[in-house]
Amino acid sequence: MKRISVFLLVLVMVLSFVGAAGSTEKGAAKEGPYIGFTIFDYTNTFVGYIRNGVNYYMGEQYPGLEFMMVNGENDQATQTERIDTMINKGVDVLAVNPVDTSAGETIVAKAKAADIPIVFFNRMPTMEVLNSYDKAWYVGLDALYQGQLEGEMVGDAWKKDSAKFDTNGDGVLQYVLMTGAPGHSDATDRANGFYAGVKDSGIAAQQLATQPANWNTAMAVEVMNSWIGKFGDKIEMVVCSNDAMALGAVEALRANGLITDKKAVPVIGVNALPETSELIKSGVMLGSILTSTYDTARAVIEISMNVANGKAADEGLEWTMKGKIVKIPEKKITVENVDEAIAGYKLAK
Repeated sequence: MKRISVFLLVLVMVLSFVGAAGSTEKGAAKEGPYIGFTIFDYTNTFVGYIRNGVNYYMGEQYPGLEFMMVNGENDQATQTERIDTMINKGVDVLAVNPVDTSAGETIVAKAKAADIPIVFFNRMPTMEVLNSYDKAWYVGLDALYQGQLEGEMVGDAWKKDSAKFDTNGDGVLQYVLMTGAPGHSDATDRANGFYAGVKDSGIAAQQLATQPANWNTAMAVEVMNSWIGKFGDKIEMVVCSNDAMALGAVEALRANGLITDKKAVPVIGVNALPETSELIKSGVMLGSILTSTYDTARAVIEISMNVANGKAADEGLEWTMKGKIVKIPEKKITVENVDEAIAGYKLAK
């Protein structure tokens, strides 16, 4: 009897081990691809909406299929360490919004060594890095075109009612341009696109100053305060390379009496976030460029699911993949069509 009891105990232990070996960190038998997502910084408003879009779309289209989401905390060393953890925990695909695009080579090397497909999003490594691995793709936005649309928006507004903006009556638009992180490809492209858009519009324009504010609202307040101290009411328009900085510019302009119930120095941003869309609707901001966070999330997930299941990366995608890249379309948002932007973010809340 004792031998039978010991045998049964050993058998139970063996079966328990086999059951554990067949499970994942999700705590249940694996039912489908296990995707590991990493966001460069949870506190960033724009990518926060992409994160929300991932949570919503996964829940709607793949209910019960768990995934991993980690915060890079705006520190590349931290994010790289957490990518190692995701690989060790058995993810089938990596979806990476890198803190620093220059780390792309290192991240791809890790994915390649583990034979795991990788989908970068929102921040693009170089084409050389993408092409170094046959299982690497990118989902993002056309930063050059975004900037061009900003430039077109400036030209459109000036041509429609130059007297409204030409406060000194010299026939020239005096503006300041707030850019993103120094050396960031999107920051460079948006600025260059903006210059091209303004030039193509044919209006007379003068840049009073340009300065990076690192995509950050608090830093944008500091930069805008500095410009107000230097140029005062000579500033006829403020152009920002994202909405987070536009919000900071609005805050500083309000604090200095340049945005009131009776007047407002026009501000333009990129992303058409719900916060800025409400400012556009109320006439505080001139406009923004809609960049769909929800569509970005959907595209990343569908590519990840495709490659994890052995399909072509672009199978069934509603967006065109050119080479290794999917670009999500953009649109100019002003008071005339701002409700489109507000509706577009509802699924990513």
